Amino acid sequence: MKRIGTFIFVLVLAMSFAGITAEAQQNPGDVWVAPHPLPNGTAIPGYWRPPFKMGFYWVEGKDDGNGNWIPGHWNPVPGSSSGNRAWVPRYWDGVIWVDGFWRPSNRPGYIWIDPSLRNGRRQGGHWRAYEGGQPWKTRFPRP
Repeated sequence: MKRIGTFIFVLVLAMSFAGITAEAQQNPGDVWVAPHPLPNGTAIPGYWRPPFKMGFYWVEGKDDGNGNWIPGHWNPVPGSSSGNRAWVPRYWDGVIWVDGFWRPSNRPGYIWIDPSLRNGRRQGGHWRAYEGGQPWKTRFPRP
């Protein structure tokens, strides 16, 4: 019985030390992004990221000046768009940061509405039907 208690104690102790150390590097050459404390005391944990991503550059995370943390992220290198695509930058949807993504640059009969804050509600980017010089919501078709 004493051995089981000792084993459990050693296991709990090992698990607690494992939580204190940095996570194992995912791939050789990955770059460690250090933890960062915010002025309000929130601790932003550290993590590993790839050293590069073809066609993108790394933007370091930063405090926005209001105590909110904007996480580090990849942005496309200017002029790196290929073909009929446009970059939609990352945005905060009110709960999480949504990573940027490539979208078609045009869609016949539609216009692109960028992610925004409207009437106190966050809206992701989306296509809206376009008719006669006026954008219309497809659920409210023009008579």
